[in-house]
Amino acid sequence: MDLNKRLDNLIQKNKETNPKYLINVIKSDFYYLINNYFEVDFNDIFIDINVENNLYSISINSKGDRIKLMKAIPN
Repeated sequence: MDLNKRLDNLIQKNKETNPKYLINVIKSDFYYLINNYFEVDFNDIFIDINVENNLYSISINSKGDRIKLMKAIPN
């Protein structure tokens, strides 16, 4: 088995067996997305995942210092 496949399997297994790992992965992905628009601190992102009747409810909250200015798109 090649290294990339082993790494993919390891990550997938950790997501399924370690909820804290999954939350950190989502938090990291969200940080890189929201950081394009707001000044945020990684530690000010809060994620809560609940499961009820095999349905996942995911809440993501974050504090931001300011909105980043967008560059204008030329016509």
